[in-house]
Amino acid sequence: MDTQYKMGKTEWMMLLSLSVLWGFSFINIKQSLLEITPFNLVLLRLTLAFLTLLFWCLITRKQMKISVGNHLRLIVGGLISCAIPFSFFTWGQQYVSTSIGSVFSGCVPFFTAFFAHFILGGSERINTRKMIGLTLGFAGIITIMGIDKLGSFDLTNLGQLAMICACFFYAISGIYYQKVVPSHLDKTVITTYTLFWAALAMSMVSIPLEGLPSLDYTAKTWLSLSILSVMSTALAYIIVFRLLKRAGPSNTSINTFLIPVVGILVGISLLDETLSSNDLLGVGLIFSGVAIIQNVTGLLRKLRKKPKII
Repeated sequence: MDTQYKMGKTEWMMLLSLSVLWGFSFINIKQSLLEITPFNLVLLRLTLAFLTLLFWCLITRKQMKISVGNHLRLIVGGLISCAIPFSFFTWGQQYVSTSIGSVFSGCVPFFTAFFAHFILGGSERINTRKMIGLTLGFAGIITIMGIDKLGSFDLTNLGQLAMICACFFYAISGIYYQKVVPSHLDKTVITTYTLFWAALAMSMVSIPLEGLPSLDYTAKTWLSLSILSVMSTALAYIIVFRLLKRAGPSNTSINTFLIPVVGILVGISLLDETLSSNDLLGVGLIFSGVAIIQNVTGLLRKLRKKPKII
């Protein structure tokens, strides 16, 4: 069946909403970490997001039955797409500002381009344009971390490195789902089970290391946790799947640029964060690298044209 991808007012609103939801996740992680230990925070986030999506699947009468083989695939998917990267990112957020955290989250395309070259091949191979983008992105990361600090890592550098590791797993998971998980399965159902297995795996790590979550948190922390879990995780997944169906993957990828912008604006306006000259230079290099890798100029030219049936 032919699919018509378009970017009308509704699609732009969905894209902006998605970028805001994900862009605000960094400040809510930061706020939640004031009372909740990192791995317990990941466990609570995954659990609440799973329960939210399960409720959504039930009220929309989704077919929840999938094969044992697909469950095994989603166990791996839950680890590499949620449990592990969420843990790295949340732990790193303790030592990194929300602004810089949001910028590092935009580095996923660099790793995706690298792994896609070896795993997917074909049109996904690294060409001159992508190599330039990768070089700029790597230079941006080094600039933010500080060349002078590479020989003596402090906690800030370790936090940044943890976020880079998270991007590594996000990139791997994207390719994994494309290659391994059957495309005919309902995406919301897939995500629901992915969150379930990720939460179960996370409980085996967080409880032995940090104990059971106390749940005796202030209203402000519960609000941040709820927004992070329900809005920035569960609702965001619902939006992204609908946006992918209506606007296509290329148009949806624009959020790669919008999320860091939202994160930086939130950090500066609400937390009084500042960016050093090195930070600004690094942000510029990373944005340029992502733009080149994703061929943003070609994408913008397509957006100016009328939608076509493909």
